[in-house]
Amino acid sequence: ATLYGYKAFWGTLLPVTVHGRVSDIWRSYFTLRLMWDVNQSIAFSHPFAIQHRNPHSYLADFESEQHLYLRAGALTAFLLQWKPPSGLTLIGRIEELSIAMYEHDIIQLRDVLLCQAFLTDLLKVGYSFPEIIDGEGFKGAVPAMAGVVDGRK
Repeated sequence: ATLYGYKAFWGTLLPVTVHGRVSDIWRSYFTLRLMWDVNQSIAFSHPFAIQHRNPHSYLADFESEQHLYLRAGALTAFLLQWKPPSGLTLIGRIEELSIAMYEHDIIQLRDVLLCQAFLTDLLKVGYSFPEIIDGEGFKGAVPAMAGVVDGRK
């Protein structure tokens, strides 16, 4: 389960051009990177549900997740060094990061267009985006699967 408060609602959009088994993980990586810029963080908890697995093909699971396994390390390294153009609001940074993810073949153009439409919809309904916080932001949580250690404080 993933819970989002109002201040993080901007980070709920799932990419649709990657497998569903990867989509929520990519979203978490992108959202975490942008949370640093607004001094937000992510908390993890135990599952709220018990999953009873039915018989299925573990090979098919692996094949559907290959995109994740093959690109997570490079994506994490990129997100750690990514610097948005100066002066951008969170809205601009979300859009810029989605374009960068397209340019790095993590998502497809359809996801960039979906992101732009989502941002437009949030503005239309009066959503109030968090302000960018000056400085480096908090970088205490890095996706462990990628094997990147970030010792910056």
